[in-house]
Amino acid sequence: MTEDEFLELVRKHQDQVYRHAFYLLKNSEDAKDMTQETFIKAWQHHRKLKQETVRSWLLKCVQNLCFNQLKRRKFRVHLSEEDGETLEMLLHTHSYQSNPTPEETAIKQEHKQLVHQAIDELPPSMRSIVIMRELEEMSYKEIAQVLKQSENTIKSTVFRARKKLREILNRLLET
Repeated sequence: MTEDEFLELVRKHQDQVYRHAFYLLKNSEDAKDMTQETFIKAWQHHRKLKQETVRSWLLKCVQNLCFNQLKRRKFRVHLSEEDGETLEMLLHTHSYQSNPTPEETAIKQEHKQLVHQAIDELPPSMRSIVIMRELEEMSYKEIAQVLKQSENTIKSTVFRARKKLREILNRLLET
């Protein structure tokens, strides 16, 4: 891979790598640092990287760096709660009415915040898969490639994560 090809790779993938780091770390500066470290590692391995697998490699790399960062912080997952609507409906609230009332807008924003809070409370490995599947809208196959796991394992983890998120959302809405 030439330097120009590498720069194009950075331009193409840096936003997704940053978003993934931000969803995991919930800190803009840390996410920027992890994104930068990911591309430094990518440059160090640029001769070995293949175009068809580079996205998976980058996401796995940033995920590992973020998990290490969380361990360094002695990150503790505190289980919490959230609301009773289906996770899918809450996560995909992009399609609003053309002219929602201020109340509808506030409710949708509150639901979105609750979902993100619930995602934050998942164990890091489960959180990462939910982020890739629900927020990054990656296929099970793509996630399996990134994590080097079977598609069935990914599907099972997504199923368990959704169940756990519903429990968390239900508790949050009761409070």
